[in-house]
Amino acid sequence: MDDARAPPLPGAAEEYVRDSIHSSLGLPVSDRSLRLKLLASEEQRHRLQDHVFSLEEDLRAAQRRIDLLKAEAAMNAAGLRRCVEDKEAVATAYAQLNAKCTKECELYERDLQRAMESCDDLARENSDLRARLHLNADVAALEARVQELEKDKETLKMNLDTAEAEVITLSEDNRVLDEENKRLLGLLEKERQRRSERKKSASTSIKNKRKSSSLRDGSPAGRALDFDVADSSRHPLSPLPHNSPPDYRAHKK
Repeated sequence: MDDARAPPLPGAAEEYVRDSIHSSLGLPVSDRSLRLKLLASEEQRHRLQDHVFSLEEDLRAAQRRIDLLKAEAAMNAAGLRRCVEDKEAVATAYAQLNAKCTKECELYERDLQRAMESCDDLARENSDLRARLHLNADVAALEARVQELEKDKETLKMNLDTAEAEVITLSEDNRVLDEENKRLLGLLEKERQRRSERKKSASTSIKNKRKSSSLRDGSPAGRALDFDVADSSRHPLSPLPHNSPPDYRAHKK
């Protein structure tokens, strides 16, 4: 039976239960119990006040965390908004740059095509210039050849003038020779007649011999024609330059 008895309550709890029973029955409560209750309530109030202070501090910390989170959220929202705006700006700039690059590529292809056409034109002009240079070189060579031929012409003209003068001189010499030949032939014929007459008559032949000897001393047959003197007054023909045509020199010879 002793083992089935309930365990005793703590002193304060037992006293609290007893005071509660007395209060419910209308019995007076002792001063000690009231003071203990007052101390307990004060202690409870202090604990509650400390707990309230702790809760207020936790509330303020939570509010600070909330404000910090709000600020971070606002910053994140602003950053996100800036990112979106930057992304939109980048997309717009990319679209503009893409359009500009496309236009630049088209212009580059057009300029490249024009440059290739210009290169072809320059190649044709270069070929034309080379042909003109060769033609100019040929023209210069022809002009030099014409000048040489002009010089040859002047030389030939001088030679022709000299040859004409020599022909005139030779014609005059031939005429003089013809006259001398005629005179010599006449004298020879006379000499033959005299010889035939000498055969007929000795006396006549002696006279004819004297007369013939006197005629030979004073006749042109006894005088030698000095062609060297006439030739010494003649000037030689001017030589042709080395660039004269060979067929003309052969014809001149």
